[in-house]
Amino acid sequence: MGKQPKKRNSGNTLGLCLMILAAVITIIIAFPVTDGIRKIIKDNIKYIAGTYSASEKGFGGKVKAIVTVGENGIEDISFEGAKETPDIGGAAVEKLNAQMKTALDTEIDSVSGATVTSTALKRALKKALLKAQGKEVKKYMEVKSADIVVIGAGGAGMSAAIEAAQKGATNVVILEKMPITGGNTVRATGGLNASETQYQKRDGIEDSNDLFYEDTMKGGKNLNDPELVRTLVENSAAAVDWVNEIGGDLSVVAQFGGASVKRIHRPSDTSAVGPMLVKTLNAKLDELGIPVLLETKATKIIADKDGNITGVEAEDENGEFVINTKAVILATGGFGANPDMVVKYAPQLAGFITTNHSGATGDGIEMALELGAGLTDIEQIQTHPTVNPNTATMYTEGVRGNGAILVNDEGNRFVNELETRDVVSASILAQPNEESWLVFDTAVRESLSAIEKYINEGIIVEANTIEELAEKTGINKENLVATMNKYASMQEAGEDSEFGRKSMEVPLTKAPFFAGLAKPAIHHTMGGVKINKETQVLKEDGSVIPGLYAAGEVVGGVHGGNRLGGNAVADIVVFGRISGDNANGYVLANGGNTERTIVVENEDANFVPQDIKTDLKDGSYKGVAKGFGGDVEVTFTVKDGIVNDLSISGGKETAEIGGKAMEKIKRKMQSSGEFKVDSVAGASITSKGVSDAIKNATLQ
Repeated sequence: MGKQPKKRNSGNTLGLCLMILAAVITIIIAFPVTDGIRKIIKDNIKYIAGTYSASEKGFGGKVKAIVTVGENGIEDISFEGAKETPDIGGAAVEKLNAQMKTALDTEIDSVSGATVTSTALKRALKKALLKAQGKEVKKYMEVKSADIVVIGAGGAGMSAAIEAAQKGATNVVILEKMPITGGNTVRATGGLNASETQYQKRDGIEDSNDLFYEDTMKGGKNLNDPELVRTLVENSAAAVDWVNEIGGDLSVVAQFGGASVKRIHRPSDTSAVGPMLVKTLNAKLDELGIPVLLETKATKIIADKDGNITGVEAEDENGEFVINTKAVILATGGFGANPDMVVKYAPQLAGFITTNHSGATGDGIEMALELGAGLTDIEQIQTHPTVNPNTATMYTEGVRGNGAILVNDEGNRFVNELETRDVVSASILAQPNEESWLVFDTAVRESLSAIEKYINEGIIVEANTIEELAEKTGINKENLVATMNKYASMQEAGEDSEFGRKSMEVPLTKAPFFAGLAKPAIHHTMGGVKINKETQVLKEDGSVIPGLYAAGEVVGGVHGGNRLGGNAVADIVVFGRISGDNANGYVLANGGNTERTIVVENEDANFVPQDIKTDLKDGSYKGVAKGFGGDVEVTFTVKDGIVNDLSISGGKETAEIGGKAMEKIKRKMQSSGEFKVDSVAGASITSKGVSDAIKNATLQ
């Protein structure tokens, strides 16, 4: 007889079923159900069962994070923010709550367009989690000291710190909330306006401080503070010389909108002014040994009962601390990247994109208000007329200054391209689809290296003929051909009989031809805290807040109702230097300079790279993807699941933004041992390029 199959044991089967059922019931009890089964966060951190909450200051008021902990770990996280703007901050709260219902996470990402609310919610969650661990929040705050604390490492802040040190200050520190220096300055594409300079005289350009003053007041609709404008123009030539003395390059003079003569000073290679200036300032900071604390956010400026500045509260990845100080220089920039604040002061700009970096959220203005500072021109917000609506890339005014024209979708010119920004912006918004096309030829391209970035970014259409350009862009072909022919004739005759443009550099007849889609975007917040010509911050009644100085876009009064292109860089250098000089003078009059106590450790000193692990098979890999200025390339080899010889490069990325971001991404991988890209704030396009390049490499 063959082997008989085993007889099933019905008792064992029933027992097994009961065991499975019990396990399922246990899972259901342990994991609450919302729209599905959601995991409890069970990590290696020891939490105490209970419900914990913590609040932080958001945009409209307090926001709160609530954390519920059970025996098995974190069971629930939710957020509240009743006083936040419903469509912005309020929407961010709702979005994060919805995310938590489907996937609990103690590391939340900022919600695009609601930076202030998101940051406050992150801090509140961090505090609530500390409470859940049985730790007291704010039990102890480390106390440090410095004679001068500069808040913000943009052009104004770095200029201020350098000038203070050059005048003898020995204990200066800069706090910067972003992971890189530069702020909006690194995005500046034009140059520095200055009058009566050696370079103007060299080129035979007749200019004067009085003419510069008149142009600035006229451009600002005479809302400017005359004393501040006079200070700006009279110190502008010295600002150019100072930048060049510390290693910069401002030696070419060109024409920009709103200026009666050629006045804007630019790098000799015709590149964008911002990266050059930031690189120069960073090098000088290193030379002087001035510490810059990155990813360190100032949260409060402290004053005594008499109103004298005594310190700054700040926080970094290690927690909160205080810097006792004699003087503070506020250089935090404007609020163009804070939609809540923009809408609060200029409701008509709701929904506009911005050219600002993500850190331009008005923190300095809020801190100054807490001290009773006055505001001026706060509702004056400038739009830049030529910004690509798909990438928020700003086309420098140098493109128009060197000869480009603007046409609408019908192929017609509609404005003097060299008018002030407010006039050109309003004219574009009056066109079909509220958009325009920046049209130029090869002669313009060859005159301005900044154009190469736009071409590499893929936002410029190129064609061998005007007809082909019209077909590729969708512009009316017949009208565009007629417009280009008429412009060439007017340029040859030396007169713009249509719109009165004074500078017509080239006839725009050299093929190939180019066009870039352009719309206005929020660019500069002219309003801010009140200062006097010594850069002292003033209260509403005009009295001085002792020890508090301010410079750059955080300040109001310099530009009035409209800023001329080239005046922002002049502003940050001129008033940055004045604030550094006067803050040092204040310190000398109130106890004198002390020895530096805050130092920044070299990142390489204690850095021990970890093995970067991956599940890729052994071999060599290479991936390429589009970054900000051009292609980003990632190469590496894999052996036994370990990534070796990792290289991340992008020769056309901006050195002070994309370059530093690539270094930071690589270091983060080496320190975490994880083969993934964490986006670097302020360099999201480059970060995405690196991530995409790795994905393209791994497809192999």
